[in-house]
This record gives sequence, structure tokens and C-alpha cells, in this order.
Amino acid sequence: MGFSRMEREAVELAAGFYLLLQKYLPPTTTLGELRVLTEVALGMYRAEPVCVTQVSERVGLTRWAVGRIIQRYIEAGMIREEKDPADSRRNLLVWTDDAFRANRDWSQDLLQLWQERGMGS
Repeated sequence: MGFSRMEREAVELAAGFYLLLQKYLPPTTTLGELRVLTEVALGMYRAEPVCVTQVSERVGLTRWAVGRIIQRYIEAGMIREEKDPADSRRNLLVWTDDAFRANRDWSQDLLQLWQERGMGS
């Protein structure tokens, strides 16, 4: 059984990505957590912060599971909750300055990995 060059490169890229993630996230981070964190990040970069319920619906995890994940990152000082100005019953998930700095560093490392693999052109 042979592997194509494309398959090998995809596996190597994934391996590099996982090693990169270990630099910024605990090794116990799950795929579910990554998906939750990505939804919060998308909300920040789209200037449309999300709430726990929205994240839950988008990633297919229970609201309880998403809330637990978010709570860990609140305690770590990376996320905070702010009242939604349009609906005071909702709390929006927003990044702290530390989260913006960490994401900037992570993004630069990811783009470098991407370019090293010849993907950036």
C-alpha cells in the first residue's frame, strides 16, 4: 500500500500544526475546545462577539460543555464576559489583551509553518 505525496504532506502539515498548538495550549486540549476557541476568535475578528449559546449551536456541544470550556479560559485570563448592549440577558465572550497577544504570536507561527510547507503562495 503506497501513499501519495499529497497524503504525506497533509500528515506532515497536521503534525506540525499539532506541535505548534502544544506551544500555546495545554496538551490536554481537545478538538471540542479548539472548536469553541475558534468560534470565540471568529466572533472577535468579525467584530461580532458570540455568547455561549451561539458557540454551542455552531460546534454541536451542549451549552453546559461549552460553558465549562469557556470558564477555564476566563479563569486563565484569556476570555471575559461582557453584557450584550442589545440584550442585557446575554453575556458576550470577548478576548482579553493577553488573548490578543497570544493569538498574534500563534498566528505568526502558523503562517510561518504554512509558508515553510510551500502553502503560502
